[in-house]
Amino acid sequence: MKTIPMRLSCLSLLLACSFASSAFAGDPCMDFKWNVSAEHALFAGEAETLAVGASAAAAPLVEIGQLYQLALAEQPQVVFAAAPGKKMLADGASAGLVRFKSGAAGPYRVSLSRGIWIDVIAGGKAIASSDFGGAPGCETPRKVVLYQLPANTELLLQFSGAADADVRVAITAVPPTP
Repeated sequence: MKTIPMRLSCLSLLLACSFASSAFAGDPCMDFKWNVSAEHALFAGEAETLAVGASAAAAPLVEIGQLYQLALAEQPQVVFAAAPGKKMLADGASAGLVRFKSGAAGPYRVSLSRGIWIDVIAGGKAIASSDFGGAPGCETPRKVVLYQLPANTELLLQFSGAADADVRVAITAVPPTP
C-alpha cells in the first residue's frame, strides 16, 4: 500500500517539474542566442522619451546604456545619412536618426522593441553588422543587432521602414567574456 502514495508523490513531482520547465521554455524572451540579461534589465526600467531627427544635423544625442522611447518621423521627411541597407521604403513607414558616441573599440549591441531596419553610420558610410538575433513575441527586447565599433567615434543610428511611429531602443557595450 505504501508504494501507491510513493508513486503518486513521484508522479506529482515529475508533473510539477514539467510544468515549471514548460513555463520557462514558453517565455519568448529566453530565445536569444546570447545572454541579453543586461538589455532585458534596461527594457524593464523607465525609458527616456525623445523625438528622432529627420537629418544627421537634427539627430539628438543618446547615451550608451540608457533606454529610450523614440518618436519616429514620417519616412518621406527623413534625409538619411547613407542609403538604408535594406530597400523596404514602404508607404506610411516611419524613420529617423539619433547620434551616439562609442567608448572603447569593440562589440556593441543595439536592442529594439520592434523588428525594424537599422544602420550604424560612420563618416557617411554604413558599418556592417556582425550578427543579429531576435525573439518573436518578446519586446524587451524584440531584436538585437551586434556591431564592431571604432573607439571614441560619434556615430549615427539610422532607423528606416518602421511600421510603427515609435520604438524603444538601447545601445550597450558587450562585456568582455571571462
